[in-house]
Amino acid sequence: MRNTFSALWLKLRTRPLIWDTFTTSGWNAVGRGVGFLIPFFVAAWFGVTAETDAFFYAYGVILIFTGILYSVVGSVIIPYIAEAKANNEDVGKFVGGILEISGVGLLFLSLLVILLSKPVLSIVTRFDGDNINLLFYLLIEMSPLIILLVWTSILSGALNAYKKFAFPAVSPAIRAVINLLLIWIFKDSLGIHAITLGYVGGEIVRLIALLSIIRYFNLFKISFSLNFEPKLIQFLITASYPVIGMIAIEFGSIFNKTIATWLGEGSVSLLHYAEKLYMIPVVLFAGGLLITLHSYWSEHYYKLDRNELKTKMKRTIKIVALLSLLLTLFLIFLHKPIVKLAFGRGEFDQTKLSKVGNIWICYLLGFVPYSISRIFIRVQIIRKNTKVIMFNVIYGTIVNILFCLILMRYLKVEGIALASTIALYFEVIYMGIHFYKYEKEKSDA
Repeated sequence: MRNTFSALWLKLRTRPLIWDTFTTSGWNAVGRGVGFLIPFFVAAWFGVTAETDAFFYAYGVILIFTGILYSVVGSVIIPYIAEAKANNEDVGKFVGGILEISGVGLLFLSLLVILLSKPVLSIVTRFDGDNINLLFYLLIEMSPLIILLVWTSILSGALNAYKKFAFPAVSPAIRAVINLLLIWIFKDSLGIHAITLGYVGGEIVRLIALLSIIRYFNLFKISFSLNFEPKLIQFLITASYPVIGMIAIEFGSIFNKTIATWLGEGSVSLLHYAEKLYMIPVVLFAGGLLITLHSYWSEHYYKLDRNELKTKMKRTIKIVALLSLLLTLFLIFLHKPIVKLAFGRGEFDQTKLSKVGNIWICYLLGFVPYSISRIFIRVQIIRKNTKVIMFNVIYGTIVNILFCLILMRYLKVEGIALASTIALYFEVIYMGIHFYKYEKEKSDA
């Protein structure tokens, strides 16, 4: 038994991609796992109230703008850095340019969000006057996150490109610890505002930690010069397509939350809690795998052979589809005890547990198509063919909105979650058809 374990260990260590996927998944589980505790503590400390509805809605508005760039730049930057390393270019200058441009642009965006939020939210939501005012102040308090989250994403992407996977993976745990500590210290004196303090404070500490890691390993020296060089312009164009796609995604997310405000007090919170519970298997299962594949496939694509990407992708999709299906069935089977373990304490209304469980199942039904579509998307990013991602997400968002308006009439909050799942099936079919159509045209040319 011991010899078998030793042989397996040596085999893993001699295969960098498998080893890095294994270790990164572990670090990602630690980093994200601690972060996933936040909604459960918030549920226990604050329950399901009009104030938590206001906070989660405000946080959703912030994520519209941070989510637009957060998940895009961190992944799009990897093939560019892989290409820059292969050509012996100045990576620090390239990263510094992205940080500078994004910082200036997001500062103006933050001010615009604050100025327009109150009149717009008064029209599109059904919060009363007091909660609209609370929403406004929460948005002001959380506005620094718009810049901070994007900057940490850029630095995380840079570290992943250099195969320093552990540090970006574990950094969310640092943020979450600071977050929970600040919430716990100030929850009695600041109330719901302690949560915003925790989120901002945690992200500042995370940013400092990532900068320290880059400096410690002397990977590159960040330099700032607002100069639109050709490579930077190309990056902005490539990133602009998935950014537009992310606008559609975040619009769909805030649309879901807006529709939830029509279904009575607590509906936004229930949707948020179930969604966060769904994101645990999504992030833990796919997080480490997607990060390492993206880095290794990018390096291989720009340094060695560009023709093997299709073969690697097809093999990976088969494995991911099978594992994600098994995990989906397992979680659905155990959804009741899991929901009770997560929310069955503190100020959380115990009569709401079955509701959260039903919403969670509706989200879980989309786990398989979500996992497969992420593989397609990573391949297109490596090829810098990001326009297809934009159209895929826009069409998916339209599908989500249409089904949301129909299903929420009959299934209430569960219908909103189920509409998101239906949109995921549409997206994976669209990406698959487009990919194989592209391959056929390429082979015929």
